[in-house]
Amino acid sequence: MPLFSRQLTVIVIRGISIVLDPSWFVVFVLLSWALSVGHFPMLVPDLSAAHYWAAGILSCLGLFVSVILHELGHSLVAIRRGLPVKRIVLFVFGGVSQLEEEPEDPGTEFFMAIVGPVVSAVLAAAFFAASRALSAAGAGPLLAALLGYLALVNLVLALFNLLPGLPLDGGRILRALLWSRRGDLMGATRVASEVGAVFGTALFIVGVLLVFMGSLAGLWYVLIGFFLRNAALGSYQQMAHRNLLADVKVQNIMTPNPVTVTLETTLASLVNDFILAYHHPVFPVMAGGLVQGVAEAEAVRAVPRHMWEEKTVQENYRPLSEFPVVSPSDAVSEALKKMQELKTGRALVIEGTSLVGILSRRDVMDYVSLKSDLS
Repeated sequence: MPLFSRQLTVIVIRGISIVLDPSWFVVFVLLSWALSVGHFPMLVPDLSAAHYWAAGILSCLGLFVSVILHELGHSLVAIRRGLPVKRIVLFVFGGVSQLEEEPEDPGTEFFMAIVGPVVSAVLAAAFFAASRALSAAGAGPLLAALLGYLALVNLVLALFNLLPGLPLDGGRILRALLWSRRGDLMGATRVASEVGAVFGTALFIVGVLLVFMGSLAGLWYVLIGFFLRNAALGSYQQMAHRNLLADVKVQNIMTPNPVTVTLETTLASLVNDFILAYHHPVFPVMAGGLVQGVAEAEAVRAVPRHMWEEKTVQENYRPLSEFPVVSPSDAVSEALKKMQELKTGRALVIEGTSLVGILSRRDVMDYVSLKSDLS
């Protein structure tokens, strides 16, 4: 799921970056509009548009904070259990905590999963109590309605996440219980993924039926169902790939002795003699027998074509400090992690100070595909 590109970090809490995916802004605008022109005017009539818009925006911000607290619950339990968490990303369908490692026992999986719905349930109760207290005290009905809305969405968030299918929290709880009982993580993941796919398919079908009945709300069910089904199936596939790559070293998959360019290579030569000739978008840059970085097709596209003959790689290369570097003995899983962190599909393989190979995601996928076929 290509969610993590061009994101905005808004705050860092205990070393965990809270990041907004671009899709979140779309939901923020649409939900604010829906609450401002439909929900709150219906509950509390005869107020100004400014009041309704203020309530709509504040409600979305409250939901934003609620989702962060839900995900922080997961993250803080993970950290307490010795699992580093890099960031929390909020996107169109909610939020996700990015763990750098997966739980190694069912107990950790269970407690990490259940704490999120518990946090949402506690928030629902708190917002409901505050809403009732304000109503009893004769406070403004719009504020009470706002708090009531936040109570409702947190309750929905808790209950929906308890559905027993991956990638939802309930799916992770189900996987933890099956894992604990059977001692088979792959089998538990397969069952939880299949259940999640069933829920996603059901939501998709319900959404399609609602659309045919004239309800635009059905489109939301279609999108959520499609996302859940793909994420559920992807959870099992990811686990299967991780098992296939267990104990596989970079040296087993890398392309050895890659073709290189020099700092003096012109961009015209880079394109014609290397990128087009070898059908690769990335080439290591060498100077004095040492790797300096990489020359990329993407960087060339930013230079006007008429300047390719006079511009050289030296003016348009990516330094080594900004590119993934691994050793031949590193695990492939570690190399993939570095590629993801630096948002690239390749890593240079360096032993000591010598360039010995290059590893690409395509190399890894080809290996996984072949190994799957032969298993």
